[in-house]
Amino acid sequence: MTTWKPERIGRLRLIAQGLTEARAENPLEVVQWLTCLQAQDFRAARSAVALRAGGTVADVDAAIDAGELVRSWPMRGTLHLVPAAELRWMLAINAEPILRSGRRRHEQLQITPRDIDHAASVTDDALRGGGGLARAETFDLWERHGIATSGQRGIHLLQALCLRAHLVLGPMAGKHQQFVLYDEWIPSSEPVDRPANIADWALRYFRSHGPATIADFRWWSGVLHRDLAPVWDDVRAHLEEIVVDGTSYLLAPETLEQWPGKRTATLRPLLTPAFDEILLGYADRTPTLDRAHLDLVVPGGNGMFKAVLIDGARGVATWRRGPAKAPLDIEVSPFRDALSKRAQRALPRLAKCYPFAR
Repeated sequence: MTTWKPERIGRLRLIAQGLTEARAENPLEVVQWLTCLQAQDFRAARSAVALRAGGTVADVDAAIDAGELVRSWPMRGTLHLVPAAELRWMLAINAEPILRSGRRRHEQLQITPRDIDHAASVTDDALRGGGGLARAETFDLWERHGIATSGQRGIHLLQALCLRAHLVLGPMAGKHQQFVLYDEWIPSSEPVDRPANIADWALRYFRSHGPATIADFRWWSGVLHRDLAPVWDDVRAHLEEIVVDGTSYLLAPETLEQWPGKRTATLRPLLTPAFDEILLGYADRTPTLDRAHLDLVVPGGNGMFKAVLIDGARGVATWRRGPAKAPLDIEVSPFRDALSKRAQRALPRLAKCYPFAR
């Protein structure tokens, strides 16, 4: 156990997440490393993967079209990019709790089990044999068969079918993904072994996100204490512990080993997309973002995370593409009066190299 300064937690997280330099050769390896990557904003998610792979968004789209990566609701009731072969065991852990938590909303929307079964049957008939439909097309199909989709009924029906491993978001159709039949698009899955899967998920989380706390992992994954406890000693044996202000953080030994060679790189300015794992991956985001600035990133606590400029391993501004959509045309809104000279000098290069998605 080692005692560290607080400012180093955020810097070590940049190393673990592959944001100081690309630690993976392709998009699949990036998502396998993180296990799940928030993808509520699909464009931002594809940029986040490309940023860590040192490639382009086209590479991410190719991995999606090849069936390597899919998008679904494996945890927290939110869309994530996941390795296709691993989605089934994630759903085996979290699908039922997510469905239970959504029952009240289903009642408000007058969604019954019969409605879900009807939607599944209609969709199965339409997609069987390799078909795919965009979300709007799926809603049109359901409306033609008497299944109402207004007032969020449609998206909740889609989520229910994905949680049941009936549908999954698969290949690209223009700028969007198509819903396809799960068993047709993902013919082979990793084995479902609940204790082993939970242990693997926890270990991979701390390796890819550490330093992090147990509370961070439980919030991020949705895994309950009673499920984590039986496997925790085996997971803990593979991790290092550091203590900051009395709080215990866990991380991979390899991350600590990389610190001497990458500590300078952790201070470099970096453009991160909206909903990036460097913030979304933790219950406590203060190692990267001052609490006083949280409302500037998530206005009104509405759950919509803006893109963030990081400098010195700290969030210092939000940013967005300007109206001209030119590669160097970005608008930056600093949290304080001005950016550092280091960040100002780096911005043109960062904007030019950033993997923008359509």
